[in-house]
Amino acid sequence: MPSELIAVLGTLLGALIGGLINYFANRSAKKHEWSLALAKDNIALRQKLYSEFLVETQRLVIIAADKKVSSASDFSSVGGKFAEISLIAPDCVVRSAKTMLDAALETNSKSKSNETSNFYEIKKAFISHARQDIESMHECP
Repeated sequence: MPSELIAVLGTLLGALIGGLINYFANRSAKKHEWSLALAKDNIALRQKLYSEFLVETQRLVIIAADKKVSSASDFSSVGGKFAEISLIAPDCVVRSAKTMLDAALETNSKSKSNETSNFYEIKKAFISHARQDIESMHECP
């Protein structure tokens, strides 16, 4: 009888240990999978936000080249994008975005807007900082 009891207890203990190993292995794999999915979503969000901000600031500069923005509400979209960037982006991206937004607003406030050549350099700096931010997210899942 004791040998049968030892066999049953050994089987139960083996099943328990196997179950615990399986649980912790799956938990670790699911946690890693979840962090990778979260990083992928964050990268997609930033790419979309940065590109929308670029489009809006370029639109303001192009409008300024032809005519001035007719209403202050035309700035609300780009202001919203800048607010989102301010919340999630690192300081270097926020500073570049602020410089770019200031240039677009200044272009619309001048009576004659021939100062768009500087906007290209400002846009280039923003793109560079945004790319660095997105690449740094690829490195840290």
